[in-house]
Amino acid sequence: MDAPGLRYGTAPSDSRSGGVAGEAQTGPAAFPQRPGMLDGLLGTALSELEQREDAFTLRVQAPAGAHGLPVLFFIPGGGFTTGSGESRWYDSPDLVRTGGFVLVTVNYRLGVAGHFAPSGDPTESTKPLRDLKAALAWVRENISPFGGDPAKVTLAGDSAGAWYAYALSTDPSVRGMAAQTLLLSMPRLAPLPVDVWLNHRAAVLEALGSDLSAAPTPAILDAQEAARAGLRPFPYMAAESGEAPADLVRYADSVQRIHTGALLMITTAEESAAFLRNQPRDRFSDAGVDEFLERTFKDPALAAQMLVADDAYLRMVRAATLAQFRLPALEIAAHSPVPAQVVRFDHQSKLDGAYSAHCFPLAFIFDGTDRWSDSPMMINATEAETSRVTASMRELICRFLYCGVAESSRYDVAAPRSLVIDADGVRWAPVREAELRVLA
Repeated sequence: MDAPGLRYGTAPSDSRSGGVAGEAQTGPAAFPQRPGMLDGLLGTALSELEQREDAFTLRVQAPAGAHGLPVLFFIPGGGFTTGSGESRWYDSPDLVRTGGFVLVTVNYRLGVAGHFAPSGDPTESTKPLRDLKAALAWVRENISPFGGDPAKVTLAGDSAGAWYAYALSTDPSVRGMAAQTLLLSMPRLAPLPVDVWLNHRAAVLEALGSDLSAAPTPAILDAQEAARAGLRPFPYMAAESGEAPADLVRYADSVQRIHTGALLMITTAEESAAFLRNQPRDRFSDAGVDEFLERTFKDPALAAQMLVADDAYLRMVRAATLAQFRLPALEIAAHSPVPAQVVRFDHQSKLDGAYSAHCFPLAFIFDGTDRWSDSPMMINATEAETSRVTASMRELICRFLYCGVAESSRYDVAAPRSLVIDADGVRWAPVREAELRVLA
């Protein structure tokens, strides 16, 4: 069963302000967006969707005869400015059939429209979180007729979607809506300080030359892209608020608020290749990597020992991956009050410079052979390797949906180890990098 375009809500007046409320079914769509920074890795499937300001929709997929099955509620990523749960990337009939669960993929507001409002109130920066809460509430009330058990919902996301999944998993107002949490490639990102958020909003308004409430959508998207160049990375995201606390990135503290019962975290060996591979290779030097280590890690010499690579580009990729993706997962696992497991995805793309990049695991979870075949990161992927890695990833995900984290797989601070997945199979490996700490 495949039910796209299910509306979980609509803005009461317009999508640039306010909350969401229920409405009838509509066609599949995406919120307005421009091509993403990772299109050269992922491909352009998002461009196939109609774009609408009222794309408050989700998609439900379930095996035939489903009844009382676990539910995977998946939040796509996209740097807070792109993405859609309606994309063909998540068209996964084989996954739900073989996995025996219900898959829900969801849309949420993006970019300037999602994080700014005509009023200039910083609390409006969390509209995407409110969208996702409304979608979770819809699942709780409506998933049973689709064969899902509302008491067995796993709250999951990739990249920016993982950031939202973690924020929701530590938000007391969401307690009872999800039983477990799955984080794929969650970046180390703090909510924006309010003064920074205000500066970002001012830059957009200057580029726009008019009020947000009156400007047409194409003009807002133009201003979003024009202003971005002068702002810090990921400028369009939540500001500090009750829904996005300032301590969210202080994982030892924020994970104490987790209200789900188990936690699975997956990172890749070279996440940051997705963001660095298009830069000229001669821009990378060992001296530059060493300078990055000095300003990033409390023990840069120890970090250097762990980051041996063939060239400066790969060293920088792995250093940035360690700081921005791997260590957050380890910090959360080390302090989690609920059973937590960490996994490293090591399978490498044959795309030049991509290695095991950010977002690469998605193709091996969501029917990669067919739905992701035109993604550049899947170039020259062999059917045999893809099948093996897909089987390993699906077994991991399905075991978590049904069983949570087994005691034997639980992260142990005294003897830290991680599950590693690549084309050769699945194995356990010690986690030496757990000794490292980033500078505050």
